[in-house]
Amino acid sequence: ARSLGRLDDSIALREYAVARDPLNPGGHVQLGVDYLDAGRMDDALSTLRTAAELSPDYSSVHYRIGLALLLKGDAAAALAATEMEAQEGWRLIGLAMAYHALGKNLESDAALAGLISSYEKDFPYNIAYIMAHRGENDRAFEWLAKAAGYRDPGLADIAVEPQFANIRQDPRWLPFLVSIGKSPEQLAAMAGTSK
Repeated sequence: ARSLGRLDDSIALREYAVARDPLNPGGHVQLGVDYLDAGRMDDALSTLRTAAELSPDYSSVHYRIGLALLLKGDAAAALAATEMEAQEGWRLIGLAMAYHALGKNLESDAALAGLISSYEKDFPYNIAYIMAHRGENDRAFEWLAKAAGYRDPGLADIAVEPQFANIRQDPRWLPFLVSIGKSPEQLAAMAGTSK
């Protein structure tokens, strides 16, 4: 449901899963991600903080808390949350965006350079959305092409990813979605609906 852009369905399924297994931090993280992508930042923060309480070192949980705070407009709190992230790759992703939002371009560039140096093939999709977040559209599309070439699994969620908001009106956006089978029409056909 999520990869088809049907967040309401995905949220309902994940809420059901969390209710059935409330001590599973992974369930809370995935539900929090769906809330985040749906723009429900307070729900995302509550759910992600529950995941962090259950498993403080769970990969990406503090990054995702930071992302929700960043999307709410609190870059300083986003930075503080991101600094708690245990997994280096996710921490560098969050730092690059939080520092940029705080106007600390040298620090943002350093985090991004570290991410590319160590994790280019692991996080090209995420690097693309950092570029989009920073307003670097050409570089965002370069990294989207790399993500497609590396078959980055993150591309499955491109239809709902809020970090690409800055480039959704770019004339290259729809052709890229078509090239990876993720245009609105392609997703509607896969879902058995029409738009």
